[in-house]
Amino acid sequence: MNRSSMRSKSRMIWHSNAIDRTAAAISGKMAHGASIYPPTSHPMENNPFAGSGTEIPVVRLPPTDGPFRHRAARFRQWADSRSSLAGYLNLMADLADVQHGLWEMAAATLPRDRSGQPGNPGWRATLRSIVDRLNPGEAGLASLLDRIRRATDEELAAWGGRVLAGDFDRIEAGIAPLVTAALQVHMTSFASRLAREEIGPAQSGTACPVCGSLPVASLLQTGGAVHGLRYLVCGLCGCEWHRPRVQCIDCGSGKDVAYFAIEGLGEAVKAEGCGDCMTYVKIMDRDKDAAIDPFADDIASLALDILMAEEGYRRLGVNPLLLPGG
Repeated sequence: MNRSSMRSKSRMIWHSNAIDRTAAAISGKMAHGASIYPPTSHPMENNPFAGSGTEIPVVRLPPTDGPFRHRAARFRQWADSRSSLAGYLNLMADLADVQHGLWEMAAATLPRDRSGQPGNPGWRATLRSIVDRLNPGEAGLASLLDRIRRATDEELAAWGGRVLAGDFDRIEAGIAPLVTAALQVHMTSFASRLAREEIGPAQSGTACPVCGSLPVASLLQTGGAVHGLRYLVCGLCGCEWHRPRVQCIDCGSGKDVAYFAIEGLGEAVKAEGCGDCMTYVKIMDRDKDAAIDPFADDIASLALDILMAEEGYRRLGVNPLLLPGG
């Protein structure tokens, strides 16, 4: 049986001991082997408001009080159960706490424009505040924070431009997540205060209609007109935009879509893989776990990315909080 036919007839679920391989994978010592289990049916678009005349929002804006407090709590929740990733998950929780504090302080004064642009001094000041507030902990992080403190405005602007352009290979190792964190404070604040009429049409199904960034993951929403609908979540400004389920986000095909999960880690987070273009995106179901945060749950399910790569898939989009840099 060839790979294409196997993908169309089976759904792969890996044992939860794959989580224990994650730390080795990060250091370049990847173990091999996966178990294949029988398929389950594809989840279908399930919206009780379909055909009822209720308008489905194409774009959902981030909450006006910011997403960072909940994100910090979710990172800590996962740190308690992901021993191989606990150090990084706790660091990201601390970072989200800092983001929330800066959000609260700056929400009333941030300019109502795209103040996350590379040359804007606002986000650079936020980055310096993050560096000052973040507990350096181990020596490696302290050195990284000191490097950012010593950076010139020109260097900061260059880093910001590379994050926005997705040119992560040209950013020094470890710096991209912190630059992203500062940009997120500004761009999420900007997006949360937009009116619907200010949002233009999406230029592509894969790019955020507000800031043009790629998605970190997709969410199956709950409640009201959006119940059961899939929304992509922007990795920068946090906006969500609707895309149909059981359809490849990248090429639009629905003929060879398969769903992948890790056994023992619940049903809330899966990978949707396309056998035609061999891309995948994570799909997270809030009906199965209402506490999901796409950034935290994405990092907590890093083993799923590793196993998708083993199967030959490439990821659509990135989690900018998990970027080693060049």
